[in-house]
Amino acid sequence: MNTIIEKLSRSWQLFRASVLVIRTHPKLLVFPIVTGLLTLMIGLFFLAPVVLVLLAPHWLQGSAFHGLTNRFGFLRFQPGASFNFQIQPIGSLLWAGMYLLNMFLATLSSVAFNSEILEALGGRPVSIRHGIEAACLRWKSVLLWSLMAGTVGLLIRALEEKFSFLGRLVAGLIGLAWSVASIFAIPILVRETSLRNPFEVLTKSARTIKSTWGEMLSGYLGMQGTNLLFLWGSILFWIATGALALLLSNPWVLLLAGAPWLLCLVAYIYLSNIASRVYLCALYLYAAEGAVPHPYDSSMMNTAWKMKKS
Repeated sequence: MNTIIEKLSRSWQLFRASVLVIRTHPKLLVFPIVTGLLTLMIGLFFLAPVVLVLLAPHWLQGSAFHGLTNRFGFLRFQPGASFNFQIQPIGSLLWAGMYLLNMFLATLSSVAFNSEILEALGGRPVSIRHGIEAACLRWKSVLLWSLMAGTVGLLIRALEEKFSFLGRLVAGLIGLAWSVASIFAIPILVRETSLRNPFEVLTKSARTIKSTWGEMLSGYLGMQGTNLLFLWGSILFWIATGALALLLSNPWVLLLAGAPWLLCLVAYIYLSNIASRVYLCALYLYAAEGAVPHPYDSSMMNTAWKMKKS
């Protein structure tokens, strides 16, 4: 019991320190929203022609149009039917390109965000424009990493779809190994401007983990104990709300309580995700450079990490 309480207390300290960084640099709260909207706009710009091709058969008629799409190889029309949607070779390449574009934009946004988190941890001001510019300067490294990450993702998905339970188990283990090995890839892309080879980025990320955690992820996962605190708080909240509804014989109390609870849930998930990113960057600075960024302290890092003796 004492061990659980200690872990929850440590999680709360790490969460509070991460939130303090966010409170000191409130632009970190709006950064994911801004980059998300920009990414969506760019994605829609490239996706619009594809959507137009998919919907056009409902609007346009005529053998010329059907012959063009059949020749293009994305849609296959059959006599007596409006259209038969089949992804042809060129269509497959198009979807692969859209997948890569999505990976590239998502990675670019992550690099921009992590760049400003590292600026905040260094005591410097946060700028959305600076973060986007820093990510764009690294577009070649981001593109190469996106190619490798996208390929790994497609291979894992193919294993899951092609094989039975054993294949899905193997794919799950590969996915877990990839997630662990690449956990520091984005901070490395930000910090190590000379690294462009994605295999070198992955190797350095894995080496950083091996020299600190060993085989454990207790530090990064330790902050997730705040989820358990939120869960317990929610249970107590609904027990009290249900008792009040029974006492007043009014079920509307549950409905009225649901709205603020849902709002708190969304706010907590959003804040927790950003706090986790902040803490991950702090862990990277501690692991790679030996720096303990404010407001963290060495005791937090030492209990989070299982440092190996050289």
